[in-house]
Amino acid sequence: MKKILIVEDEKNIVLSLRMYLKKEGFDVKVAPNGIDAIKMAQEYIPDLILLDILLPGMNGYLVCKALKEDMDTKHIPVIFMSAKNQESDINKAFEVGGSDYIVKPFTHEEIRNLINKYL
Repeated sequence: MKKILIVEDEKNIVLSLRMYLKKEGFDVKVAPNGIDAIKMAQEYIPDLILLDILLPGMNGYLVCKALKEDMDTKHIPVIFMSAKNQESDINKAFEVGGSDYIVKPFTHEEIRNLINKYL
């Protein structure tokens, strides 16, 4: 069973994504902030991370940068999910090591297609 870590602080997005991904057969864990995300990624070693940019404590860019600098987590694909749709935001996500970027709101089918691309 493939493992996905969702890093998101908006409860409605977490509930919807978690329910959908579990139904699709994934083992899903959730981190509500950047600090927890790094700890969970190091302990859980997910196959893929869905990462919001605007998070309490530490933004998604810093989380991704930290994960890509860690030998145990640098191989994990990171898909950024954000309402930020400026070219500069998207470019920054790739600069810190993001694998892909999806703009909110998105459909379950769109996120599933992206997950399939990396798993």
